[in-house]
Amino acid sequence: MFKKFLSILLYSLPIVFFVVCYFLIVTSGEDIFQGANSQPDIIGDSIAAFNHSARLADMYAWASINFFNYTFQFGPDFFLRLLDVALAFFTFYLATYLALGRRPKLVLKDASVFAGIFLAIFLTSYGTTLYGGFSKIHNYLIISLVSLGFCLIYAKDLLGKKPFCGTSFWQKIAIPIMLFFGFIFGLTSSVTAAAFLLCVVAYLIYLKASHQKFSIPSLVFSWRGASILGILIALFCIYVLGPGLADYDTNPVYQAVGDYLPLRDIFVNFGDSIIRVIKHIGFNFGRFLAPFFVLSLPPGIYILILKSKQKLKMPHFSRVEKNFLVAGILFIIIHLLALSQIYYFTRMVLPVYFVGLALYFYLLQKIFSSSQKRVPSIVNRIPLKSNFIPLALIEITLMLIIIVIRTTFAINYQKQVSPILERARTSEEKSFCITPEQVKSYNLPYIYLGQEDMLVDWAMPQTVYGKTITYCDQE
Repeated sequence: MFKKFLSILLYSLPIVFFVVCYFLIVTSGEDIFQGANSQPDIIGDSIAAFNHSARLADMYAWASINFFNYTFQFGPDFFLRLLDVALAFFTFYLATYLALGRRPKLVLKDASVFAGIFLAIFLTSYGTTLYGGFSKIHNYLIISLVSLGFCLIYAKDLLGKKPFCGTSFWQKIAIPIMLFFGFIFGLTSSVTAAAFLLCVVAYLIYLKASHQKFSIPSLVFSWRGASILGILIALFCIYVLGPGLADYDTNPVYQAVGDYLPLRDIFVNFGDSIIRVIKHIGFNFGRFLAPFFVLSLPPGIYILILKSKQKLKMPHFSRVEKNFLVAGILFIIIHLLALSQIYYFTRMVLPVYFVGLALYFYLLQKIFSSSQKRVPSIVNRIPLKSNFIPLALIEITLMLIIIVIRTTFAINYQKQVSPILERARTSEEKSFCITPEQVKSYNLPYIYLGQEDMLVDWAMPQTVYGKTITYCDQE
């Protein structure tokens, strides 16, 4: 009974966190720039978003933000905020599904993996993408959710669990379903989808090198081929009908902070460009792997203790498990290499970071499941299954701390900007100025847990409740 209670807590505390994030947040400057609390224009905003970045996630973000008030009030955005909570939970659910290799259950082990993935996101700088501002939330929740769902289908196939087995009905509609899903996946995130296509090629080379049989015609004329065709159609829409990577070329943030290197510049100054690319690769891989290094310290020490006391052996991986791990690692490496033109921003790799966490916890639970079969007990003769209880208690404590800090930051920021919002809502003046400090959001180093500023200098002057607001030093 106690384990069941802990399991429920591990699954439910993240929901509390997302409710706090999405219902207490103040719209960011980017949200206001994109039309928060303005007259809805779903079709017009969707077309404008497509012309800007040609991503389905951006189209949703631009079209939905009009329904959001600057702070939560019961209205149309209530259901959209609830949808955000549901999408966030389901994203972590899919990541847990991928990590376990099966559907998560209401048991302590599965719930601990779910909470572990949650903590690995929100105790790092990756988490701010999912609560900093609605523009990023709506973009990268959808990108991560769709990417994980698409990868999960292939993961089940790699592990020998046929995604479309069963009735002939599902087998017949598998191809149109995956054609559509591949198109949605490709249109949602161009870089992730392109990396996936390259991963398919690299994986086939791996199969050939490891002397495993496969058939190209069987691949092409199946739901796999249909999904790849869907991705190609989406990439055609993005790079031919849409602007492609034009936003990277024109956005000064990518150039100044990310040191973005356009492809055309590589051939103009090849020597210096290659040096910059190598620096980007080294930085990006180091930044991506750093959380995994820290995350590996506690279980690494634990495994060493097990090995010293019980002579623990590494688990045996079947052929399908090896293929699954190789495919996942190839996807991560190729995705990071695809970003070698820039020092990546964490939001750019959030989907593949989820995949990395899923692989990490898949390996971890495989190791400890193997140790459970080999030894009846561990340190202090405590059965291995019982050790999920202290782990769960630690995870619950950390999640409660995160929730308290995020709630405190959110409430304090609402109090901080409420005089500005009230002035804009009730004042008869058409414009007024404030200082940047009045809307500055305070965060923890690296972990953040705050939110993006309500107003941003690059979008000034900004309009709130029909009033024009500027920074006083810009007048």
